[in-house]
Amino acid sequence: MEEPMLTATQHLRIDRYLGELDGALGALPETERADVVAGVREHIQAALADRGEVTDADVDEVLRALGDPLTIAAEATGDDGVSGGPAVAAPGSGPRQLPLTSRDRTPGLVVALLGAAPVVLTLFAMLGGFFLLPVALIGGWTLLWLSPLWGVGEKLAGTFLLPSFGLVLFSFTFLVTGGGSEVCVSDSPSDGPESAPVCTSNNDAILTPLAAWIILGVLAIAAVVTAVVLVRHGRRRSAELAQSFSTGA
Repeated sequence: MEEPMLTATQHLRIDRYLGELDGALGALPETERADVVAGVREHIQAALADRGEVTDADVDEVLRALGDPLTIAAEATGDDGVSGGPAVAAPGSGPRQLPLTSRDRTPGLVVALLGAAPVVLTLFAMLGGFFLLPVALIGGWTLLWLSPLWGVGEKLAGTFLLPSFGLVLFSFTFLVTGGGSEVCVSDSPSDGPESAPVCTSNNDAILTPLAAWIILGVLAIAAVVTAVVLVRHGRRRSAELAQSFSTGA
């Protein structure tokens, strides 16, 4: 059987479903548990193989048709959830809990690490902000790309646009004043009265203040728009995942 072509998000959705099933089958021996999970995986692949180009809706439909992983586990173990059979986790506990990368607060955390942290750490650059900034960015980028809440385009926007304003602000002083200098020369005879020095400036700044402010304004708007999109889309998709988990979809 030819395996269907799936996106990374679709693979994660199926793996989460199978991971929840595997957790619910914890009372079974490892070989039996692996057989049940493998059988369900083959069923999913067979159902998706007939659909041509697989969409996210197709994956959700197939998983919804399979039903709650807890129900499958109960059937496989012969437990009705009431008698003294293998314990099945109640909704909201154990494997039923959404992973960190899919939770409702994940979008806010990503925006805080990639959008707010560079701005805040700029204010504390002399108090360790310079060393904390890479930590915040790496943590935000990791969470962003591991999360199934956004598509590739949204992740690229979050990677480059979300921290852009803070990163440019971090180097704002260099961009405006880098290389600027002032030279003062006093031209007075040795036996005469001292004259006022004549000063000339040599401004080699990369950007003029006006150009720097324009760039900062554009990047600030781009960062805010990106943050709003990531939060709105991320929270909506997190709610959809939570609903599908609670209903067994």
